[in-house]
Amino acid sequence: RAQINPHFLYNSLSLINWKAIEYEQDDISRITLALSNYYRTSLNKGKNTLMLEQEVSNVRSYIEIQQVMHDNSFDVDIDISSDILKAESLNLILQPLVENALLHGIDIKRQTGKIWISGNVSEGKLILIVKDNGRGMTKEQIRDLFNSHAKKTNGLSAVGIPNVKERLELYYGTQGGMEYVSSGNGTEVTVFLPAIYDMPEEGRKN
Repeated sequence: RAQINPHFLYNSLSLINWKAIEYEQDDISRITLALSNYYRTSLNKGKNTLMLEQEVSNVRSYIEIQQVMHDNSFDVDIDISSDILKAESLNLILQPLVENALLHGIDIKRQTGKIWISGNVSEGKLILIVKDNGRGMTKEQIRDLFNSHAKKTNGLSAVGIPNVKERLELYYGTQGGMEYVSSGNGTEVTVFLPAIYDMPEEGRKN
């Protein structure tokens, strides 16, 4: 994140957007705005945390771009309880899970895909779930997926997912983590972290 000049990026995307509007290219304008929002939230002024509603906005922008790239060949259902939108979240924990569902689940199965994203609070913890109806993974693939020493195992990326798990555990200790359940009918990933609501709008910690 530190290597990206945000002002140059946002100014460039703004220029593309205005050019798209000038030539009545609504699709290009919509994608450009989604990309701008995605990077604005991802960079997050260098902070590690943000409000969950910002994290959800980030993943919505990512999904909008991917749906255009996939010619709307998959559906998404997002059901996040309004009670938890003001809670603290680590930055970029949902997007890698959605990306993994697309690349290694839905794209491979070659059928009409669907991704479900849900969130609620239980016993003082935020419970976020990303589920897909893709190909699924074996127990061995799940084990290898969390082997952070390998860049690829059994054709699966072993970078983004272990990174999310390690960040959750590093930041929240035993109160944060991730669970994977998979079968031939798809994969379900559960992320849990403490429900913290006492953070300012721009994020709580660096």
